[in-house]
Order: sequence, then C-alpha cells, then structure tokens
Amino acid sequence: MNKKGKQEGDAASAALDRIIELNNKLAGGDLGVDDIEDNISDRINASEDLKKILEKARENQRKSHHQWRASD
Repeated sequence: MNKKGKQEGDAASAALDRIIELNNKLAGGDLGVDDIEDNISDRINASEDLKKILEKARENQRKSHHQWRASD
C-alpha cells in the first residue's frame, strides 16, 4: 500500500470511529432532547464525511488501475 492509500485508510477509520462514538452516546440513553438532535446531525455529517472519503479512495483506486493497465 502506498502512502496515499494508508492516509485514506486512516481517514476512513477515524471517520468510522466517530460514527461509532456518536452511536454509542445515543445508545447510552443519557442525552436530552436537544442533545439527541445534535447527535443525529453530527452522525449525518460524520456519515457524509466517511462517504466522501470512500468515494475519493474508490476514484483514486480506479485511476491507479487505469494507469497500471496503460503501462502494459
């Protein structure tokens, strides 16, 4: 794995950890109504961040594959 791939993997892992953390807070049952609304908003934002990271990684993988095939 190259350095860029490792960075993308680390970013995806951190984003997933954030989603898990937010889900665990919600499951704990200690949040008030306002906190629940904030938690939902934060989980949506974290999910969007993870989606963007994964889409970027997929696109970079496609580009890498096409460059590799072109060098044959």
